[in-house]
Amino acid sequence: MSPVTDAARTSPTWPPPAPGDVDRAHERVAALLLPLRWFLAAGWLRAATEKIISVDWWTGAALDAFLVDQRSAMIRFFPAVVDAAIAPFSLPIAWIVVEMQLAIGLCLLLGRHVRLALWGGVLLNTTFVLAGAVNPSAFYLVMQMVVLLALARRVPWRTSVVRAVGWLGAAALLLPFVRTIDPSHVIDDPAAMLSFAAALAAVGTLAIGDWRRVPALARRVASSDHRRT
Repeated sequence: MSPVTDAARTSPTWPPPAPGDVDRAHERVAALLLPLRWFLAAGWLRAATEKIISVDWWTGAALDAFLVDQRSAMIRFFPAVVDAAIAPFSLPIAWIVVEMQLAIGLCLLLGRHVRLALWGGVLLNTTFVLAGAVNPSAFYLVMQMVVLLALARRVPWRTSVVRAVGWLGAAALLLPFVRTIDPSHVIDDPAAMLSFAAALAAVGTLAIGDWRRVPALARRVASSDHRRT
């Protein structure tokens, strides 16, 4: 076994966490997030049950009516998406939505495939917000992102920066579609809420970066510059 250098011992990442310690930390986080996970599960199961007992949902009529009612509230580019990719397939999409909601709720309730279920929830809630159904979808979206970030393992700081830039880019792309910044109405603006959620995701992504390596990297760069001079 190679000896450990003094520089390594003084590094901010020394000693590295044992795999068992990391697993126990995630178990504690998962336990603390249990009430929030069950709250999300109850919301998805309620939404699925509402559709399951609706005859109009199984014929696609309820989804068609929703798309008509929401058209004026949709983010500006979304009506074209609805006309091209959703309205012509309203029946199968209605079935997919209720099946996804039921699966997401059960997975979150039972603690199985939690990350996959949360990303499915993010996809559905983002679609609902784009369609103008901001409340409560935007709040579920943020809660699911919080749970995903809490369950995420640390990533190299460069990776977290790249991902954060991507989220900030998405937030910036949505800004031209914001209709109002009036405090009494901004909460119902799809673009404003999605842009805000993307900005929060960027901050959260930076938070899970392994920034402990940055001081050691800075010292190595400074030492290299000093030797060259």
